[in-house]
Amino acid sequence: MEGQMPIMVITGASSGVGRAAALRFCGEGYSVCALSRNQESLLALEAEGGGAIHAFPVDVRNAEQVELTFSRIISEHGSIDVLVNSAGVTGREEETSPAVIDRVIDTNLKGAMYCTFAALPSMRRAGRGSIFNIASIVGVDYMPEGSDGIYSASKHGLVAFSELAGKKYRKDGILVTTLCPGGIDTPLWNEQNPYRRDKREMIRPEEVADLISYILAQPRRTLFKNVIFVPVVEKW
Repeated sequence: MEGQMPIMVITGASSGVGRAAALRFCGEGYSVCALSRNQESLLALEAEGGGAIHAFPVDVRNAEQVELTFSRIISEHGSIDVLVNSAGVTGREEETSPAVIDRVIDTNLKGAMYCTFAALPSMRRAGRGSIFNIASIVGVDYMPEGSDGIYSASKHGLVAFSELAGKKYRKDGILVTTLCPGGIDTPLWNEQNPYRRDKREMIRPEEVADLISYILAQPRRTLFKNVIFVPVVEKW
């Protein structure tokens, strides 16, 4: 066990928002359990963490893998204080095969559900916890220039799940926050999204980590339920 260091679990930690959050919070006194399918990038992140980041290779689409991984985290590190569901994928608008539908829904929605349900028993026993689900502006609105409907559906589902989980588990001292950003300068956007923009106009992954840090620092009498933030240049 790791003494009294608070435990933060971050999915999708090998890149983008997940990576930025892992590096931010390992320097803020957290013991960060970093989850990703990309083992090579995950191990490189662990090396950057100076002993405060712990790599857990896992595919969040696989419920059995998730359950075993969270059991191992709790056994090795103790009760989970914060869960950041950051793992996400997208596809181009024209890609509508069953394989693409399964990949997007299984990662963005079901993966977050699996991880949430795996973390909840630990949090409920402790009588407190914080869950951050990284959704998207397309989870509450529609992209004005066209949209990957599968991705939007996955994020709408995540927003709905977060809302219901937040209401259900608030009585147990567990606060659920949904973050709904617009375009972020991450590999997910830059490599797969057809609506390219100047990177200087986009949200930085570190800014999302800053927002999580700010919310965690607030008194727990206040719940930040659904936070929407977009680049000024986006037409929402």
